[in-house]
Amino acid sequence: MDTNVLVAAFRSKQGASFELFRLLRLGEWTAIVSNHLVYENEEILKRSAPDLGLSLADAEEILDAVCARAEEWMLRYGWQPVLADPDDEPLVQLAFESGVRLIVSHNVRDLRPAAKLGIEILRPKDFLTSSLSDLSAVRFLKIF
Repeated sequence: MDTNVLVAAFRSKQGASFELFRLLRLGEWTAIVSNHLVYENEEILKRSAPDLGLSLADAEEILDAVCARAEEWMLRYGWQPVLADPDDEPLVQLAFESGVRLIVSHNVRDLRPAAKLGIEILRPKDFLTSSLSDLSAVRFLKIF
C-alpha cells in the first residue's frame, strides 16, 4: 500500500483507501513493508497529521497498526531504476523483490512503467472491486 493511500484513508473515512486500512486492521490482508516504506509512511503521515485532524499520537497508532499487520522485506542493493521519480523506486523494488507484483496506489500514472516487471498498479477502488480482492475467499493477501 503506497503512502498516498494511507494518507487518503484519513482524508475521508468513506472512501476505498480507508476501507483498505480497515480490512488491514481486521487481518483480512497482510501488508509488505520495507524500512524505507515505513519511514516514508511515518514522515508523511506525521507531516500531514494536522491537516487530517490527527495528533502525532494518532499517527503513531496508525503506523503501529500497519506494522502489526505487515511482513517486513529487506531491499537488496544494486536495484536498476525503472521509474522517472526516484522517490517511488523503492515501492516498485519492494513489489518486485517480494514477489507480490501488486501495488495499490493513487499514483497509477507515475508507477505505470513497473508493468514491464510484471507489477500491476491498482487504485484502491479498483482493487476492492477486482476479483483479486475477494477477501472472503482469500484470507491472506499481500499488497502494498
